[in-house]
Amino acid sequence: MSAAKIPIRQNRTLFNSKFEGYKLSFLEESRQHFVAVGAPGPGVVVPKLPASAKLSYRQVQNRIRHNHLHPGWNSFKPVNGDTTNIKEPVLFVVDEDYVLIALQFDKTTHLLRSKQLVQIPVPLVPDNVHLEFPTVKPLSPNYILVSDGAFNLYVIRIQIAGAECEAVIEALTTFQPEESLQTELMTPCGLLEAKAFPASSDEQELGMEIKFIVHYPYKEGFYSAEPSPHRKSDAKTVFVVSLCSVHLRGLSSVSGSSGFTPMEVDSTSEPKLLFNTVIHSIRGTEIPFYCSLDPSGDGYVIGSNSTYKPTKEPVADQTTRYLEPGSEAMELDKTDVGAAPPSEAPYIWTQTDTDLTICFGLPRGTTKHAIQCKFLLQGLELQVNLSQSTESMVRAPRLENTPLFDQIQPDECVWTLEASTGILTLNIEKKHSKTRWTQVFAEGVDTDPVEETLDPSVFAEYRSALEKYTSEEPNAAPGRDMTVLPSVAQDAQEDIDEEGEEIKFSWVQTEDGTDIIRATTIGTGHDWIGQAFPSFESHPSENQPFRMPTVCLKHDVDGLVYSIQHKPGATPQPMSTVQQGEDIMKFVHTDTFDALAFVQASKREKRFVMHDPNGRFTAIVESSRNVYIYWHTPGAKLKQERQTVVDVSKGKQVDIIGCQLIGDGILVILMEGKHGALVLELD
Repeated sequence: MSAAKIPIRQNRTLFNSKFEGYKLSFLEESRQHFVAVGAPGPGVVVPKLPASAKLSYRQVQNRIRHNHLHPGWNSFKPVNGDTTNIKEPVLFVVDEDYVLIALQFDKTTHLLRSKQLVQIPVPLVPDNVHLEFPTVKPLSPNYILVSDGAFNLYVIRIQIAGAECEAVIEALTTFQPEESLQTELMTPCGLLEAKAFPASSDEQELGMEIKFIVHYPYKEGFYSAEPSPHRKSDAKTVFVVSLCSVHLRGLSSVSGSSGFTPMEVDSTSEPKLLFNTVIHSIRGTEIPFYCSLDPSGDGYVIGSNSTYKPTKEPVADQTTRYLEPGSEAMELDKTDVGAAPPSEAPYIWTQTDTDLTICFGLPRGTTKHAIQCKFLLQGLELQVNLSQSTESMVRAPRLENTPLFDQIQPDECVWTLEASTGILTLNIEKKHSKTRWTQVFAEGVDTDPVEETLDPSVFAEYRSALEKYTSEEPNAAPGRDMTVLPSVAQDAQEDIDEEGEEIKFSWVQTEDGTDIIRATTIGTGHDWIGQAFPSFESHPSENQPFRMPTVCLKHDVDGLVYSIQHKPGATPQPMSTVQQGEDIMKFVHTDTFDALAFVQASKREKRFVMHDPNGRFTAIVESSRNVYIYWHTPGAKLKQERQTVVDVSKGKQVDIIGCQLIGDGILVILMEGKHGALVLELD
């Protein structure tokens, strides 16, 4: 079953055409407070890699982006006037000695308290094994899961009473890959996501089920070690993302915002050893930017530059691949698996800000008299008249006033046919320039749209593939007797993985099999900007203890905020409509940060970009100096908004390694070593 194709739509009523710019402002010194973290120790020191370390670009990038400041189960906003869900907020950090440290903000004294809670055992690994960074994920209001950056994950109970915060390690589980993915040398895993869910009614004695997601590099298979001559990205490291489950016994699940009732534990007792189960694993060439379990427990959403495939899905021959413009396969020699367009794709297409280019593969020798093409204001008529014997071998395109995704300029559109190669090319001029088409044909018409080919070199490669398929000569070389096309996608990025942050989201079902990826976003122009600071407001009316964090994506110069929604129990059908697909995963445009895409692009040293869960501001944090706050007034369309700039360094050499909210409008910036943390009271 193929994954449902999900469009990411914009709500144009949320655009602000009146916006002119930001007015610079500064934060008073009285609302900036420094605090030592982990005193009297050295503070939080990030382990440095040796010069001999061999890591891929994506692994290095992931280490740079790692946020060393981790949120607890914090709530910042009442739901329907109910403030019972708002507890004393807490942040966590793990220092270089693997001591778990809690940070709490005192609203009375306006000071940040730092307290060492518990020592995590230091992982023992060979010198040539490079650990991931320790990570803390909130499971519920009373529990967190701490990864040591190697293979061990610790379930820790947290108890907060006013100014006091205590912690006890209750259980330990060790991650092991599936048997088919195990290697002689264990590879450390990084923790992406974790949540606790009530046990099912027939398993009340289990207390709660913990689902967690980890990633690790895998170099033993899936892709050829030899890079493709066509794409640099083919030489990337493959990453495996595994969904795991472990049950914590001795608890009883209860309803309400707290989720679970903690049991009494003897702090001197040894942690329980728990065995986890790998539910499934998926593979890809990227470490996800975004990963969030849905509160229903049905699945999770993963966001990355590339899409993922189940590890149990059969892998094609690594030296060949097959493309099917018609009913017969076409072989491309010495290219890797995974770079080919979907099989049986009837056409390929790409776009610029102003035009669209579509290519169809026809038999070599097809004449222009066989082509009937008419461009309409928002439709296309196309018919190719082939001989009966030829038509039985090649699927000829037939479009009868088929609605397009958006309006075009019919008088500016042309089609060309390269008789020697059989390439039929439609050059379509958009009526609304700078509008990114998510697919060629209207959403209600095309239920299984063809994805755009983003890379110009890949587009040319596919054209060569079509030429080879339609050539009558057995050794016909791609490119002979070919009329050069107008420059298609000339403003596209040469290598999107290096130059941009184009992101695709997928819904992955929490079960095993080869069809677990049930929905994937389509379209282009959805560049990644950032996600919301975690906030865990309970929504009893929706039976949701939390919601997935909203995401901010680039659209022209703005940053658009989307909530990601899932209808519990939704399953795709073999021929799902867009509406049925959106029951699985739906993107709802909820707000717009004016000109955010433009201003963040100018911040060359940015390390973190995150926005307020209530939509009031976005924080852009540089790696060594400034924090920029771009304000937004929800529900209003102002000509001017505020920009607040804070120099965190205060003239010193600092390295910013973390950023989180600890209260409504209270931002904590973590710096490495003795520099500690800076609290910014933005409100």
